Formats: sequence, structure tokens, C-alpha cells
Amino acid sequence: GRMLLTGFGLGTVASFNSGPGAGGTVAPDYVAPERLVGREVDGRADVYSLAAVIFETTTGRRPFSSKSWIETLSRRLYEPPPNVREVIPELPAAFAIVLQQAMDRDPNRRPATAGELLDRLESAINSPNGTVEVGHWLPPLVRARSIGVGAAVVAAIGIAEVVWLFEGSGLTLLQHAAQRWFGAG
Repeated sequence: GRMLLTGFGLGTVASFNSGPGAGGTVAPDYVAPERLVGREVDGRADVYSLAAVIFETTTGRRPFSSKSWIETLSRRLYEPPPNVREVIPELPAAFAIVLQQAMDRDPNRRPATAGELLDRLESAINSPNGTVEVGHWLPPLVRARSIGVGAAVVAAIGIAEVVWLFEGSGLTLLQHAAQRWFGAG
């Protein structure tokens, strides 16, 4: 099947001038660094945003969350991507590596498409020894847990759309959903 990812490219840097919830259209937690600094943006910005949503739906936490939106943006620009295993150590190391690559500040080090990201994540989860081969990915396998990962990603995309539709109140909805699903805050 095909997946259509929408909504992540709608905001611009100008959307942040008044801060989230005060007229902005995009929560700063999901915007790719290149968009923040006015560089050329392509589909890899959506890969970044999808990875951030997957990080949050997996852990119940936003990847670069801080007390202020300016600090959140600063962390995004200057800190390495967070490791999902610092929150959930039981996750495969390969899954964490792929997710960190997808949230890399440099778009050239990210998967080129959302489909490639999902294939890499699926391969990482299905890898028998928990390792990941950089640059070589097996085609997706249809297994029960693969369907579960796909369902989680579809849910994450739906929740992300709610974030953009309801602006500041969407983040509260997303936080409550993560707490309900994962018991995390």
C-alpha cells in the first residue's frame, strides 16, 4: 500500500513569530531544523517530522521538549537527536539508531522518504539480533508486529494532524493520548 503524509510542510518560520498557541500554525516540536533557519526544504523535512511524531508516540515525550518554545528550537538546532532507548531501554538498538538518523540536523543523513524510514524501522524491529545494516535494508515483511507498527504510525500521523488543526490545544490532546496509551508523561 501507499501512505500519504500531509500537514508537516504547512508551517513556515514566520509562524513562530508570536509563539505557539498565539497565532502560530505549527508546534515547534516537529519542524525540521532546515525550515527553522530558512534553508531549502524538501521531503526529508517531512521525514524529520514523522520521526519526531514516532518518537513521541513511542515514548510519550516530545523529542526536544523544553519549558519554552525558544529553548525547544535551540535544542533542535544545537543538540543531537535524543535516543529513544534513554526512555525505553527495552527497544532494539537498531530502532533507536534509525530514529536518530531520521531526526539528524543534516537532511542528507536522513532517509530520503517516509517510506524508506518506515522500511528501515520495520527492518530494525524484525532484525533477529537487533542490529541494523546502514545503507542496506530488506524489503518489508508482513508480520503481526509489523502491522502493529504500521497502525501506530497511522495513529501518529492522525494525531499530528490534530496538533496542526487545533494548534496549542492539540498539544494537550497529544500529551493526554500519550499518557493514556503509554502511561508516560
